[in-house]
Amino acid sequence: MHKILISLIILFYFASCNRKPPQQTDPGLSNQAEKILSKVDTMRRYKLSDQAMVYLDSSYRTLKNPSVKDLYERLNVKFMHYRTTKEDTRKTNLYADSMLTLLNNWQNQYKLEYVDAIFAKGDAELMNKQYNTAFHYYYKAQDFAAKNLDKCHAYGITYRLGGVRYKQKKYLEAIHFFKQAYRDSKYCRDNKTLYNNYLARHNYLNSIGISYELIGKLDSATLYYKKALYLINQYPQMHQLKEDYILASMGIVYGNLGGAYAKLGQYDQAEQYLKKSIAINDRPKFDEVDALTAKIKLAKLYLDFNHLQKTDRVLKELRLKLADKHSEKAMPIESELRVYKLGWLYYDKTGNIPKAYANLQLYYNKQDSINRANLTLKVSDIDMFFKNNEQQYKLNSLSEEKEKQQDFLIALIVFSVVIIITLFFLSHSRKKLKMLNRQTTEQNIQMQELLTALEISQRENTRMMQIVAHDLRSPLAAAISITALLKDADLSTDEHKMVDLLETSCTHSLEMIADLLHINTNANDIKTESVVLNSLIIYCIELLQFKAKAKKQKLMFSGINVTIKANSGKIWRLISNLIINAIKFSPIGGDITIEMFKTKDKVTIKIKDQGIGIPTEHKDKIFDIFTDARRVGTSGEHSFGIGLAISKQIVEAHRGDIWFESKVNEGSTFYVSLPFN
Repeated sequence: MHKILISLIILFYFASCNRKPPQQTDPGLSNQAEKILSKVDTMRRYKLSDQAMVYLDSSYRTLKNPSVKDLYERLNVKFMHYRTTKEDTRKTNLYADSMLTLLNNWQNQYKLEYVDAIFAKGDAELMNKQYNTAFHYYYKAQDFAAKNLDKCHAYGITYRLGGVRYKQKKYLEAIHFFKQAYRDSKYCRDNKTLYNNYLARHNYLNSIGISYELIGKLDSATLYYKKALYLINQYPQMHQLKEDYILASMGIVYGNLGGAYAKLGQYDQAEQYLKKSIAINDRPKFDEVDALTAKIKLAKLYLDFNHLQKTDRVLKELRLKLADKHSEKAMPIESELRVYKLGWLYYDKTGNIPKAYANLQLYYNKQDSINRANLTLKVSDIDMFFKNNEQQYKLNSLSEEKEKQQDFLIALIVFSVVIIITLFFLSHSRKKLKMLNRQTTEQNIQMQELLTALEISQRENTRMMQIVAHDLRSPLAAAISITALLKDADLSTDEHKMVDLLETSCTHSLEMIADLLHINTNANDIKTESVVLNSLIIYCIELLQFKAKAKKQKLMFSGINVTIKANSGKIWRLISNLIINAIKFSPIGGDITIEMFKTKDKVTIKIKDQGIGIPTEHKDKIFDIFTDARRVGTSGEHSFGIGLAISKQIVEAHRGDIWFESKVNEGSTFYVSLPFN
């Protein structure tokens, strides 16, 4: 009854506590998905965005059990395609929602990806002109990043917040965020993030330069453009990884630096950098939109310095691009505005008033539409929105804290009741526990006495067995000598067979006795001396050459001069056992190699044969003294099955290790590692 009551109370206690869901793990980005995404990235950089999306969808259908990371990266690519290339608001929002839904239960493993997904949702809402909703997601991303990411992984979020200020034309605030992102990016030192860090940091310096240029601080702008160029050229080994991307980035900075020099009135430097920019990016797989911007700046430079013929030539190229409204590479609306203004100023300077007026009208109409579109964004106060969200978050946190305190109080009361009842029953059963403790102590004493008696008995039995085995060696050796004499006598064929059988039996018995004399070897029973191991092994090989020659085998030895502290007799028995086994289980004509090599404090002996190998079912048994893993040699040699067990005892008594590698019908390799002392 008492046990049932305690169980019910404990169950009630645990039921009252909130349980955390089990941790989930995802294998991450698969090799197949990584290859697909790499090819998609290459196709997009070659302006094959539509073909890249078709390839992405068809290739992903071949993935078996794609991971969460695999699925996320596909959605992210689709999101960027519809946001930047297609400018499709509906699909951009759809893929942003899909990314958030996918990572909803994987925030702990994919923290950085989750922040990117939240920010992507904010970008989608910003694109849809839902500014307050966009700011809500930006705040959520910043809050999650601040709590879960270090500076190395959060600097991208800081840069993107600066990008929002830039879109609002709050350039000083944008500079603050861009500089903070650049400083935080220096915390990334590992090789894994070095490449992405390198790609990002020169872009941050370029963004700072643009912002300074837009507020009229041209000296600061040129300084940061030059810093960006220096950073690009600082790691030439990176250029081989994405050469076209690096060149395109360099072209962008050249164009910005040329534009700044143009505003400073430095014609030669401005023309030089603008032409460099156009030469790099006015190609199919590079940044043709930036090349347009550089051409507009170059035409403006020519116009300002009254090079009207050059201005007209560049303007003709721009008007051709402006006329191509249906191309995927159509001119952005901001560039259209600048081309109309450039045409207005050019025709005004050349005296063509009708065309100047026509371009002036187009310019103001386009500017009015852009201003109306951006008005709400410009006046929206993201900082105030963040502050309001912070206050609301604190209120929610206080409410949650109060609920947690109430839950904790209930849990504490239940826990206290459990402790009181448990102490009552412990006190009630104290006498019983004392009695059980006395019984256990008495049983331990009896078990220790029994164990001591067994150890004494085992030592006596071992000693008796060794005495008997030692006494049997002499008569058996005499019997073997007699059989050698009888072989030379004039005997019949049957009598010779009987003599051979007697000799074989005596030899096997003598070998078994030699093994028995080494049973139960331990560190306390051996006396050590300085042993020249190389000489000892050579001696073993010489003694066993007759056995190898009988099977036409070769014993090949490669040794080194090493002296160890060991029992020479035991080590001789160990090496002999392993070589005899190699001879026994190797085929006629096989090679057996014995090698030595040493490390800092050990020497290792390697004995390799080309024999029958050890079956898998015997590998765990061959070092057991009472093993059933006995097998007959390749020429019918008898095996007692205790040689390897004794070898292991000898090695362990010397504080060494023994192990093996084996494949059936390919051979076995035994290793013995012995310490120098």
